Amino acid sequence: MFKYFSPKFTISTEEIFFALKNSTWQAGTAAFIVTVLSIPMSQGLMALGSKTRSWVEKLLMLPQIFPALYSILIIFSLVNPFPMGTYGIILVFCVINLGFATLLTLWSTENKMGRMALISEVYGIGRLRFLSRIYFPALKADLWVNFFIIFIFCFSSFSVPLMVGGGRGLNLEVLIYEKIFVEHNWNMAVTLGFLQTLLIFFLSVLIFREQRRPKEVFVKGRYLVSFTGLVFVLVYLLLYIGGYLRGVTTSLAQVPFLFMYIWDLAAATSFTLKTVLLFLLMNGVLLILWLLDFIQRGRFNSAVHMISVSTVVTGFAFYLIFPVSADFDQTKIIFGMSVLLFPALFKLFLQKPIENLSHQINIAKALGISKRVIISEIIFRQLKTRLLAWASFLVLWLSSDYAIVKSLGIQTQTLGMISAGFLSSYRLALSYLISFYILVFWVLVMVLVYTAVKVIYVVYKKFAL
Repeated sequence: MFKYFSPKFTISTEEIFFALKNSTWQAGTAAFIVTVLSIPMSQGLMALGSKTRSWVEKLLMLPQIFPALYSILIIFSLVNPFPMGTYGIILVFCVINLGFATLLTLWSTENKMGRMALISEVYGIGRLRFLSRIYFPALKADLWVNFFIIFIFCFSSFSVPLMVGGGRGLNLEVLIYEKIFVEHNWNMAVTLGFLQTLLIFFLSVLIFREQRRPKEVFVKGRYLVSFTGLVFVLVYLLLYIGGYLRGVTTSLAQVPFLFMYIWDLAAATSFTLKTVLLFLLMNGVLLILWLLDFIQRGRFNSAVHMISVSTVVTGFAFYLIFPVSADFDQTKIIFGMSVLLFPALFKLFLQKPIENLSHQINIAKALGISKRVIISEIIFRQLKTRLLAWASFLVLWLSSDYAIVKSLGIQTQTLGMISAGFLSSYRLALSYLISFYILVFWVLVMVLVYTAVKVIYVVYKKFAL
């Protein structure tokens, strides 16, 4: 792919500036809005009991870890007419990232505030004075970090602008896509994509670098509790979850029309199932290789910071590597999605829990226990739930994706492409039904995978003994 890389620009600087300005404006505005809203919403979570709060936190993660297809569907059905273009992109970005930003601010508050809220309450300095003199100065750096995390996610997004850009929301990812597949200006596309990926990678390394801080004992004070923020949290979850359930139930009347596409759906299901199983196998191999490297070196490699890379450039790389033939569609999807999804989901679900096992791993190494036993008996046995969650979202993302598949130049229909096709033609009811079908498919695949893993583990233990 690097033979297409050249620093010589062959398009106007006006075109580049327009796309870069839109990308920065869309990502910056969305990141600013959700960072500001995350402050009262994080304080709203403080009003909940520990068990209730734990469940609400999991629900708040859904818009972030579920594919963008679901958020776009919900917003299309709730906002009518939908503002296609830049403002529509910003709206979708806000919905997707608001829950995650709220949790980031909550975790920063618990990490930084310690007993300061309680002490301020005892001295009666007042809520406004506490917020202006203590809370915001203490969290200023963390809020900036949270802002840039959301900025990176939005800046590198392709699925949202592709679906809701409407021609007026051109951004850098869409420009790269057009240079590749419309104008065939590969030199310019690779140049822009390489620079964008480099920028995102170094920003990610800077933001996620390890920060050693003394552990503060957090004590919740009344100044950190906001019932107005709790209302925001409940409204947000009600609109998201309730909006999707309402969309599915109102679409059930369209089920007879879905039978018109039954053969397309069957072919897409078969193709997606085979691809998912091979994709999980490859990611399982990648996981073991990363774990072997971690056990050997005591830390993860720099690729763990690749949480958000250019979808279009990654897709284009595998588009060039493999022949343009339906026979290679499966291979392109497996490799392309592994590059894009494995580091991000690994960081989200597995990195920190595995690092927390470092002490046990070091003791096992000192006792001469093999790496195979360390992986199976220390890591896999203690992180079964995390591993299942990691694998399940790999399956869900592959099953419902349309943007990565499009950037790979795939000719075979997938479940995600069918749903996105209905959505782009405003047949929301059919798109809702396919999206729900994908959720059922997801559950059934995970039951199959879980059963297979249990059988393999029993056989492994039998022969290991």
